[in-house]
Amino acid sequence: MIDKQEAQKKGLNIIDSTKENNPLKSILEQNFPDTLSEGHVNLKALAMLLGLDPHSNAQGYELTFTGKGLANTLYTTPTEFELSEEVERGKDRESTGNSIIIGDNLDVLKILKSAYYEKIKMIYIDPPYNTKSENFIYPDDFRKDYRKILREVGLLEIDEEGKEVESKTLQTFRNITGSRSHSGWLSFMLPRLKLARDLLKEDGVIFISIDDNEQANLKILCDEIFGEENFVGDFIRKTKSTTNDAKIGINYQHEFLLCYAKNKDYTILLGGQKDLSQYKNPDNDPNGEWVSSDPSAKSGKMEMNYFAITNPYTRKEEYPPKGMFWRFSKNTIQKHIDEGRICFKKEHKENERSFIYKRYLKDLKTTLKTFNTLSFTDNIFMNQKATKDLIEFNMVEYFSYPKGVEFIKTILNHSTNDDSELVLDFFAGSGTTAQAVMELNAEDGGNRRFILVQLPEPIDENKNKTAYDFVKNELGRSEPKISDITIERVSRAGEKLKGEGLVTSGVDIGYRVYSLSEKARLSDEGSIIPHSATTSPQDIARNLALFAGKPLHIPLEEIVTDKLFVCEDILCVVGIDKEVEEKILEDKNRAIFIDGYGNHSLESFLNLNIPNDERVNVVY
Repeated sequence: MIDKQEAQKKGLNIIDSTKENNPLKSILEQNFPDTLSEGHVNLKALAMLLGLDPHSNAQGYELTFTGKGLANTLYTTPTEFELSEEVERGKDRESTGNSIIIGDNLDVLKILKSAYYEKIKMIYIDPPYNTKSENFIYPDDFRKDYRKILREVGLLEIDEEGKEVESKTLQTFRNITGSRSHSGWLSFMLPRLKLARDLLKEDGVIFISIDDNEQANLKILCDEIFGEENFVGDFIRKTKSTTNDAKIGINYQHEFLLCYAKNKDYTILLGGQKDLSQYKNPDNDPNGEWVSSDPSAKSGKMEMNYFAITNPYTRKEEYPPKGMFWRFSKNTIQKHIDEGRICFKKEHKENERSFIYKRYLKDLKTTLKTFNTLSFTDNIFMNQKATKDLIEFNMVEYFSYPKGVEFIKTILNHSTNDDSELVLDFFAGSGTTAQAVMELNAEDGGNRRFILVQLPEPIDENKNKTAYDFVKNELGRSEPKISDITIERVSRAGEKLKGEGLVTSGVDIGYRVYSLSEKARLSDEGSIIPHSATTSPQDIARNLALFAGKPLHIPLEEIVTDKLFVCEDILCVVGIDKEVEEKILEDKNRAIFIDGYGNHSLESFLNLNIPNDERVNVVY
């Protein structure tokens, strides 16, 4: 291990994952220190800074509920987990840009934040609806990292006998969280929605499915988190034709879909291509206006999508960029050449592409239209259709209210273009979002990537023996979990596309699977608790890359076995030996990220005499 204090004395950059990463707090500490005093906000100083009356006691409109303080603390508190890849569960993992992460979505969102801050174009979630059967928050025995938070906020106290006990406030909160409590549900959602907002691009949007139990409260909570001015719309989805609960003569057939933007000024929800101004016809092409597009993608197959395109004028052979593939097969590429869709340049610079790939305006497959808030009242969007989607794959009917593929595809079509945009679903359930992404890519030639997050919730054999037996016997999982169904559905959806001949254009039907493992850390006594036994050197490097802001789809190249890795413009140092030292010294430009808990000393690293210390970052 590299001693943190010594590393700081030597002037190395320290990245401490156990410390709260709050950009606003850092700005105030550095530039306006008078607004913070002994860990508390000086409201009068802050009011003066904003040009407001510091003596005003007027209270504004706000949403207040029991547990809100704890929920805000959970948002800002770092996670004690990191990602470990389950290599054997992945599919086409060497070429895919998709990820499925098994774990508590609160932890996962915190892990993703460093690499995906303001990079997600669309988020869709279908959270618990807070029905009487839901008990989704805070079990009887809090997680150990939650207990630490509870101590810090005074919700765990020490009694006269020196024993740790729950405060009356916490006892009250616990009593209301397990039985359809609004406070409990809002406390559950608040930190997750705040993290979701952090991940959205400036022109990104989030869609949230919800029913009447919490629709009103969710609207107010989202107004607070995203800003009332960024409310986009409230859509109605028809769920069924009849209802079993008509005691007063109402046939209740719908639920809601709330949409919020990161910044509404940059949001356009038109079906199909959003910006048409780029389409021109400078060469009088008889096919009309076109735009130069990229025919390469991050997914594909070596035997089908990796080959040279030869310029007949200059004889230059051009392959896809490193780590990428052509979107199309050889036959399709030749067809595009014959049709004039691919035009070769008679002259070109050495470092530029020797041909132009045209995307024609007339080929836009979706008619441009506004997004009607009643778009989902057609029967095709009902729960019954979604259940049939699962039955098509011989999947069990474990999910009571699954969402249909056409429902998610419609949302995707209005909120994403067909390029390499990122889509996140952190209540993945049956995996519908992944199937929708793959199908839409197959239809419009897009390269959208998905990230799914699903809790590994055990399947109770007594409550759903069919699902339990399906996972245990057909999928071969010894301890059946909901996440097993999620992964299998995504796999079968991809195989369905392949069977229909729709993946020849390089549609990505693969995914990598990650789970959570505890980080290496120092114990309260100061001894090192190493990385989890399930965490490989590649996992350590991947987590270093995440801290450096590199998303999961960026390739990680192993330079020295189990010790040194490259991810774009950074070196990830897991261990140090002579070969590693030589490679580091050979590389004059890349930033260096070192595992602070690795089996190497500070001296061994400093002896390398790296010219620019600003390149060096030690991650704890």
